This record gives sequence, structure tokens and C-alpha cells, in this order.
Amino acid sequence: MKSTVNRRDFIAGSLTLGAVLGTPALVRAATDWPTRPITVAMTAPAGGGTDRGVRPLVSLMKDKLGAPRISIQDMSSAGGVQGTNWVHSQPADGYAWLGSGDQIDTYAMMGRYDYTWRDFDFWMAAGTPATVLVPAASPYKTMEELVADINKRPGEVTCATTPSGTGWSILATYLEKAHDLKFRAANFSGGGPTVRGLLAGETDFAVVGLTPAAAFVKSGELRVLAATVPEDWNTLGVTAPSLLKFFPDDQVMKDTFPWTNANGIALRPDTPDGIKQQVDDAFAAVVDGDEMRQVYEDNAYFFFGLKGHTDSNAFMKKRAEFWGYLLEDVTGLAKVSREKLGITKL
Repeated sequence: MKSTVNRRDFIAGSLTLGAVLGTPALVRAATDWPTRPITVAMTAPAGGGTDRGVRPLVSLMKDKLGAPRISIQDMSSAGGVQGTNWVHSQPADGYAWLGSGDQIDTYAMMGRYDYTWRDFDFWMAAGTPATVLVPAASPYKTMEELVADINKRPGEVTCATTPSGTGWSILATYLEKAHDLKFRAANFSGGGPTVRGLLAGETDFAVVGLTPAAAFVKSGELRVLAATVPEDWNTLGVTAPSLLKFFPDDQVMKDTFPWTNANGIALRPDTPDGIKQQVDDAFAAVVDGDEMRQVYEDNAYFFFGLKGHTDSNAFMKKRAEFWGYLLEDVTGLAKVSREKLGITKL
């Protein structure tokens, strides 16, 4: 579902109005914020990597902000497009947040909407590296065995992954194209459904973030064959081999690992500065605290170490450049060029 409104013109008009009214008026408007519930539009289904990172984060931020309530609404339709559109349809008053995931990195280049990282201010907490997973009973004990069978039976081995255009599906496409691995991809609605599909025997393996599979890896129901990390990764009581072990000549992996998704929150960029400062303060107070550190450990998250929206925005700019490279130069999946969207090339 593509937006029919030019969002950048809309934002520019809002900022112009703010200039007419005067910055002090905007700051004053934020002094009694928040006085009513905040709604978080979650762009991924419950149980997935985005949901499991954002839910405890905003719960902890609620008390720091003094908000009466922060409610999470599932707006994961169309891979998160519904939630993204909804946030930009709401007033820029700090009461509509986006539970942000990978769609911001990739969907503009996929032609699914006209938002890029510039259309939000971000507070990004952590992400989970991608993994190649198989059920415990799978005949594949190693990544080498999986690759050998894919090469032996091209087009017959099936792979579960997330919606087309999201980070993990792009990685699956990258493996297929960059390393000539011909398998059939089955796209599920998010990380949780991808893992459930694999457990149900609907596919032979999965390419997905480790977070939604964490409980099943801990229990031994799923095994990790490889992960998008530069070195072997000890997490959840297992060792996840680096994917570089199996593709040692892959210069893209060497230069850009770790590959993770990203989860956190986002607000419209024309939100008053006073409100954004309050969100900065609440985010910084909880993102590196003991409770969130436990969330990262329990869910196999990679902590980004970002403190507020300024460094989070710079981080998202770099991610847009990286994923743009994968989409346009490597996988050929881009329908809109980086040049047209104003995304700098790596």
C-alpha cells in the first residue's frame, strides 16, 4: 500500500507553520506532555524480533516519562506499512509512536512507500543477527551439508523467511544470488511466524533473526547452522558459527558484518523539540540499564549503544546506505534507485 500523499511536502509545511508560530510555543506545548496515553504502532507481529525488543523498552520508558499508559497496537499489515502510514497520519504531538523495524531500511527502494530514514526521528536500541536455522531432527548437521544438498537438488530445498523486502528475506536472496544457491523461499508475515513455519515442518530451513527463535534454540528444538557475525558467537548456551566460515571469500560479508535487524521507536520529525528531549532522556535512562541488558541477553540481541535520536538518526542513515547497496547493486531487487531517494552510495 503506497502513500498517496507526498510526506516530505507535508512535513515541510508543518515545519513552516511551526516557524510562524514560534519555537517557544512548541516548547511550551511540551511542558505538560504526556497527559494522555501514547499509542505505539507495532510494525511486526507479536513474538517477533521487533516486538520483543520494543515492548519492554516502551514499558520501561512509560514510568520515566510519567505517561498514564503506553499501549501497543498491532499494525503489522503489509509488513509494517500500515503502522508507518498511521503514525504519519497522526498529529505530531508525541502521542503516536512507531514500533520500528526493517521496513524503514528497505521499503522505499522496493517501491512500497515513499518514506526513508529522513521521515522519522529514531531511538534505536538493539538488533539480532540473522541465522540459518534447522529443526533438531533435520538431516543437516552443518551449513556445509545444507549447501551441498541445495546444490544437489536445485529448486527443491525450501527456506522460510520474512516478508519480501525485509532484512532477512534480502539476506536469503543475497545467499541465493551471490552464491548461486537455488532454493525455494516461503515468505511468512514476520519473525515469529517464520519460526513457527519451520517448526511445523513447512520448510527445510529458515533465514531469520535469532531473537524470535531464542526459546526454541535454548530448548534444543532448533539448531543454528550459521549467523551473520564476523566471528563465532556464543549466545543462548550454543555457539553460532560465523557465516564467513562457509563463504570465506565473500568480501561484502567481510566488510559489513554483523548484519542485524534494528528495533526501537520512531516519531514524526516535526514533533516539538521539547517532547523529543523528554523521549531522549527516558530512552537514555533505560536502554543501557540492567532490565534492558537482561532482555538483550535473553533474546540474543546485539546492543547498539545509542543514547538518543541524534545518534540513532545517523545510525539509520548508514543502514539505509548498506541495505540500499544490497538491494540495488547485489540482489537487483530495488525498484527505486538510491539516487532518486537521496540515499548516499557506500
